[in-house]
Amino acid sequence: MRFSEVLELLEDTGQSLLLLDIDDTLVVPQNIKIYKKTPQGEVGLTPAEYSREKITPETKKDYDYREFRDPEKVYNSIQTGLPIVSNLKIFDEYVKRGWKIGILTARGMEDLVYNSLKDWLKHRDASGDLNLLGDKLVRDLVHAVNDDKKKYEGKTDFEKKANVIQKLAKEYDRIVFIDDDAKNITAVKNLGLKNVYPRLANKMEK
Repeated sequence: MRFSEVLELLEDTGQSLLLLDIDDTLVVPQNIKIYKKTPQGEVGLTPAEYSREKITPETKKDYDYREFRDPEKVYNSIQTGLPIVSNLKIFDEYVKRGWKIGILTARGMEDLVYNSLKDWLKHRDASGDLNLLGDKLVRDLVHAVNDDKKKYEGKTDFEKKANVIQKLAKEYDRIVFIDDDAKNITAVKNLGLKNVYPRLANKMEK
């Protein structure tokens, strides 16, 4: 089932939320990496490469997230990122239909992520003009599950994301969750929530 078909199935009534990952879902981030310790030394991984790693609570210590704790790098990784047009078109459709917009990312530095997205994320209005999302992006709906100031429940990133969605499902009549990582999608599907529609993101257009 395509995203467009999901959209057609869902009536524009009640409280509806589109919940989006950032990296390799809305944007391909630039000039930011996670570093993995190997016997041969450190290896720099892009967010897409990192998402394919089989990480457990025991092996997470082998990864260094220092660039994702650097405010300048975090902000610029979104500002200079390559937009994933196919997913942004889907995003536009939900904005036009009045859905709430939320972010659910494995990043930390939640306040900075929110501010960077407000300065970068745009939508097309009824006239076809691009405008910054601005106040349509509500701070309370931006969740960076590895934030240092907040404690998100769960031992892994996908557990943390699933727990956030489980709580949001009590507040919204329907949630469409779009993420590029199959582990996150599986974790959400395993919750068995009838008002939540998890979908894998389209990949970056070549």
